[in-house]
Amino acid sequence: MGANHSLQIKPSKSNSTKFALGIIDVQNDFCKGGALAITEAEEALAAINKLRYICDNCVKTFISQDWHNQFHMSFAETHKKQAFTGPEELKLEMDDESIISVKQMMWPRHCVENTFGSRLHRDLIVRRNDIIIKKGTKKNVESYSAFGDEYFGKFEKTRLHYHLKELDITDIILTGLATDYCVYNTALDAVRLGYKVHLVLSCTRGVDKTTTAKAIADLKEKEVIFYETVDDFYKQNKSFMR
Repeated sequence: MGANHSLQIKPSKSNSTKFALGIIDVQNDFCKGGALAITEAEEALAAINKLRYICDNCVKTFISQDWHNQFHMSFAETHKKQAFTGPEELKLEMDDESIISVKQMMWPRHCVENTFGSRLHRDLIVRRNDIIIKKGTKKNVESYSAFGDEYFGKFEKTRLHYHLKELDITDIILTGLATDYCVYNTALDAVRLGYKVHLVLSCTRGVDKTTTAKAIADLKEKEVIFYETVDDFYKQNKSFMR
């Protein structure tokens, strides 16, 4: 693939396909030296930037960020628990004063709003017109998905679906961190909402091998389309390129 190639995805006359690129949680706390660092996150970042370069000026991009209260319900310290344990059974009060029971993994404190750890990695290509989605903003709500919480957005719903529908997006190319949590749940919501999902494996890394394998197997059953590398995605989607 030559250096001058740019992915020119245009609407198909037969099915009006229109892609968006999703970059999930490529933040300092999930990269080397971060509070919840994911192995080989920097390798995924390099692949994401390659895909971003190919798609630049042709495909709308959205970028999500975990954006947590310092006492977020997912933090082990909030509950005086050990990190990387669980899932713990929690009873939490929502904004509507209802009490819900959830099973929650206990994570180290990470991506606290307006801290260095919550910032996007400095090496990630970010454009001024990218859609930025902040999630997990409510103290008692977990939102792994860039679309919102696990209750179909009942307690926290981002504007991602609204933005994508405004743009007539039909297909989402998913990348980012982590395969087994935020990428996985974003993909589940995207499928539920009627998008066709494409996942480039070289552009994502997981927290744990076992949960990552389970997530990938489940998404394959849900007809998510997988590609090993950016080049594989490029080759298999030439019909959308000028």
